[in-house]
Amino acid sequence: AKLRQRAAWVPLRSTHPPFSAPAWATFATGMNPGKHGILGFRQHDGRPQSILRGEGAIINSSNIRAPLLWEYFDQAGLTVGSINTPLSYPLRPMRGFGISGLLTPPDASDWVQPQSLARTLNDYIIDLEYGRPGAPLTLADLPTPLVFLDDVMRMTERRGMHTLRIMMTQPWDALMVVFTGTDRIFHHFWHYLQPTRGNSGPHLNLAIADKLRAYFSLLDQILGAMLAKMGAQDTVILLSDHGFGPAARRWVHPNNWLLELDLLRLRMSKASWMQQVKRSAPWLSDLAKRVLSPEARKTVQQHGHLADAVDWSNTLAWSAPIYNNVAGVYLNHAGNASPGPVSPAAAPKLREFIIQQARKVRIPGTDKPLFMAVQPREALFRGPHVASFPDIILTMPPYFAATPTLGATLITAIPPKQRLRSGDHRPDGMLLAAGPAIRSVRLERPPRLRDIAPTLLYLADLPIPKNMDGRVIAALFKGAHWNSRPPRSGPSLPTPPRANSLTDEETQALNDRLRGLGYR
Repeated sequence: AKLRQRAAWVPLRSTHPPFSAPAWATFATGMNPGKHGILGFRQHDGRPQSILRGEGAIINSSNIRAPLLWEYFDQAGLTVGSINTPLSYPLRPMRGFGISGLLTPPDASDWVQPQSLARTLNDYIIDLEYGRPGAPLTLADLPTPLVFLDDVMRMTERRGMHTLRIMMTQPWDALMVVFTGTDRIFHHFWHYLQPTRGNSGPHLNLAIADKLRAYFSLLDQILGAMLAKMGAQDTVILLSDHGFGPAARRWVHPNNWLLELDLLRLRMSKASWMQQVKRSAPWLSDLAKRVLSPEARKTVQQHGHLADAVDWSNTLAWSAPIYNNVAGVYLNHAGNASPGPVSPAAAPKLREFIIQQARKVRIPGTDKPLFMAVQPREALFRGPHVASFPDIILTMPPYFAATPTLGATLITAIPPKQRLRSGDHRPDGMLLAAGPAIRSVRLERPPRLRDIAPTLLYLADLPIPKNMDGRVIAALFKGAHWNSRPPRSGPSLPTPPRANSLTDEETQALNDRLRGLGYR
């Protein structure tokens, strides 16, 4: 509260979708995903089957095909520190120190820079780890709410303790630390923090309510201690890469709709039969699994995925989720890793047909469109990596979540056992800034996440690279400061070479970690 009294604050618009992978890459580069290349936690090989299954190599910092904010600081001779920034592993060489964050392999030895700092971090926790190796996360894998909150408290306490110590023992001109506990709590305790009809509120579970208050009090204490170590001329910025709201309770099966348009075609095989059984009568699928032998059940599980049921040589379009309520429609282009029938000449007309058809789809029983926005990829992204993104982006209301499967109907209820989260991401996060050059006011127009990198460069009196998509948030600054120091433009740094790929063991460990966080 004391910080806000002297700060500028405003909602901060995330990327589309508001997903941590593209969001943190956009924060770090000031660029849209079409330029930096990150749209999800995995990079696919171009084969439709692997995209539909959600397969692909786990990304790391070298998959961000653009220079990072800290590299501009480093080039200018500034000493920087980065603690727990997602997608920062492997750490790029720079003056200062770094502790990598989300998507760091559990057994990595090079997650700290300089290596001498690692000796002081024996009890440091990067993230929570639940679930079973090689298996999707289930409600049974999660600890009780109080144990979960204890784990988040422990992780946050240690991150705060080490951050405060490092602030006093390491030189730095700019320091960034990411506290991921808020994300984990909002995902799993949204119904306590924002009770709605039919959900249990804090007044119904005082122990959980007390733990939640204790967590946010702890975070406030850590922030206060960090601010106490800063000088009068220092600037502090608080932000989130996205906001939160209630989690979806209904699946949307876009492939059902494409099947009805005769754009997605199935081949008659055991896999096709199983998919049709699941669509028409889910209880028959359960019965089949009960009466089949264990060996036969294994065969069905191995070959019952929609990717194995599709007639890829005759399919024109298909869909896969991007994140939550945002789905992609892919044209089955000729010349792909798995060649399809859509020629370059036919693609524009087919894409326009799908866009027009998508805009006609209504939520059953209403006149409301199911897809709030139907956009060609070029309307959202630009840059050299756009060609690897879905051809069409479908955005639904946030109480829906896209799934690649075929359903009994276009929209189906998410089974209670699969409702692992009560909260999920929303586009509007938060931004708060305070310092000698910053106004004390609520800004009228929300800036975008891509504006943060150029704004930080401006604060450091550094030029803004011409290829950044973001702009300096002029409304943050006092008029005298802005008028005396207008932004300067400058060249971009070269993109560093790709690092070595992860080992199979590291990839499996990170797949397990992502599943443990609720990602498929």
